[in-house]
Amino acid sequence: MYSFNDLIHNIFQNFDPDIKLNKIISYNSGLYNNVYKITINPNNKYDLNTFILRIAPPDDVPKLFYEKNMMRSEPGIHKLILKNTDIPVPRIFYHDFSKKIINSDYLIMEFLEGQSGFFSEEELGKIVKKLHCIKADIYGYPERELVKFNTWKETMINYAQMIFNDCLYAGAINKTEYDWFIEKYYKQKNLFKNTETSFLHLDLWSANILTINNKITGILDMDRGMFGDPELEFAVLDTYGFATDAFFKGYGIKRPKDPESIIRQKLYIVYELIKYAFIRLARGKSSYISRSHVEQCKKILSDI
Repeated sequence: MYSFNDLIHNIFQNFDPDIKLNKIISYNSGLYNNVYKITINPNNKYDLNTFILRIAPPDDVPKLFYEKNMMRSEPGIHKLILKNTDIPVPRIFYHDFSKKIINSDYLIMEFLEGQSGFFSEEELGKIVKKLHCIKADIYGYPERELVKFNTWKETMINYAQMIFNDCLYAGAINKTEYDWFIEKYYKQKNLFKNTETSFLHLDLWSANILTINNKITGILDMDRGMFGDPELEFAVLDTYGFATDAFFKGYGIKRPKDPESIIRQKLYIVYELIKYAFIRLARGKSSYISRSHVEQCKKILSDI
C-alpha cells in the first residue's frame, strides 16, 4: 500500500524522473485545494529548489457549478498574465488532468517568496488594473464545460441562477428563498450592461497575496477567475475590505457611485457571498453558519 509520500513521489516522477524530493510541507491555508511545498535536489535544470504542488479535491466533494474542473483554467490564465504583464505570478511547470496517478487534477508550479501580511492597497489597485487590461472574446469562466453567452447580461443572470440552484439543491435555501433571489436579479437584469471582457481574479483575499516588507511579491490562485465586468471584482474586494480609496487611487479611477452602480454592487456582493451558504453546509456541515450567510444576503438585497 502506497504512503502519501510515495504518492507525491510518483507525481513528481511523472513530471520529471530526475527530480529527487528532499522535504514535503503541507500548507493548511487553502479552503479548497490541498497545497504542498516541495523542496528538491539542488543543481537541477529548473534553477530552483522549491515547487508548489496543488491538488484539487476529488470529484465526490460537493462543488459549486463553476468549481467543477476549475483548476484546468489556470495554465492558460498564468500564461496570459506572464505574457502580458509584470504581475508576480508563479510559473506552472506541469499539470496533469488525466487522473491516472491520483484521483484529482494537480499542478506543479514555482514557489514564490513571501507570506500573507500588510500591503499597500494602492499597490494592489495597480496590480488589479493590469489584470483587468487582459481581454478576451468571451464572457465567463474560461476552460470550463459551461455554456458561453454573448452578452454580460445573459452571463450574469445565468450564473446567478446556477449558483442559487446549487444552494437550493444543497438545502442552504428553500424554494421560496430561491424564487425571491432570482426575482431580484431578473428585475435588475438590464443593469448588467456589456463591458470589455476584463480578466477578474475574484479571490484576492489575504492568503492569495504574498508580501515581503509590505511589498506585494506574489498573486496566487487564479482558478476562480473569469472574464467580465470589473465592478464584480470591486464587489468581491468589498467583502475583504480592500476596495478602499487607496485601492481606487492605484487603480486609476474613482469608485462609481451612481444609483445603477450601487445596485449592481449589491447584486455582485451577493453573488460572491451566497457561495458561503453552500460551502458551509455542503462541505462544512454547519447549517447555522450557512443560514447566517443566507440572511446576510437577503438583508443586502432587501431594498432593491
